[in-house]
Amino acid sequence: MNTPLGAYLDELKINKSRLSNITGITTDRINALSHEATAIPYTDEVFPIIYVANYLSGIPEDKFNSTIDRIYPRKTKNLLINKLKGLSPAAQLFGNYTFQRKDVEIETNIPAGKISKYMNDKNKKAPIEEIIRFIDSIGLDLLETLKKYYGVIDVKSKTKRI
Repeated sequence: MNTPLGAYLDELKINKSRLSNITGITTDRINALSHEATAIPYTDEVFPIIYVANYLSGIPEDKFNSTIDRIYPRKTKNLLINKLKGLSPAAQLFGNYTFQRKDVEIETNIPAGKISKYMNDKNKKAPIEEIIRFIDSIGLDLLETLKKYYGVIDVKSKTKRI
């Protein structure tokens, strides 16, 4: 049975071997993310998979966020940032960068104490849905934020070699 990611890749008729060559993610892992409901879709894998799949299918980069919405429906946006409305500009600026971890976890449905685990373990990976909820809750653009923290994907140079 397909996961939502797997259904999307099938819809695009993506060659998973080619996707693996470009992203560096093994075909076995792409297959697991595509077909196993128990496979955790980590951001550092899902981001390049979707980005490259869209590129290979001729889907423009500005459609990335709507693609994410199809695969991982975003139910709430700007939860934390909305709490700052009506405050002074200075309060909004400071508040936007000083939310308490507990409040972030509650508003984004991230398990209690998990943000501290990310902060204390430099190798801890985050599932894409947690990252999406966090980015949405503070009102950032998803694609631009993923590029900033997970890296720009240079698909053009990688597809020329293949």
